[in-house]
Amino acid sequence: MQPFVTLRKILQQKLNIHSPALHRNTNLKRDLDMADWEWHYLLNAVEQAWKISLPPAETEEIVHVKHLLAIVKKQVPAGFAKGIRV
Repeated sequence: MQPFVTLRKILQQKLNIHSPALHRNTNLKRDLDMADWEWHYLLNAVEQAWKISLPPAETEEIVHVKHLLAIVKKQVPAGFAKGIRV
């Protein structure tokens, strides 16, 4: 499953956010109108989906979808696009 598709599923299933305009340059907080608790819930769901731990220093730099996926890819380069359960 492609990482972008996995992220879309996380947003839909865990946070009930259905954005047809979601793309790599989507500003996660502003464009999706996320509250702080939703932001933290998203980060937790991403950690669980990919079985990783997102460093707090790096999560502060996340603005767009592409930033989040880059951090995930850095931690799981070999299994980034496969074996992901939501």
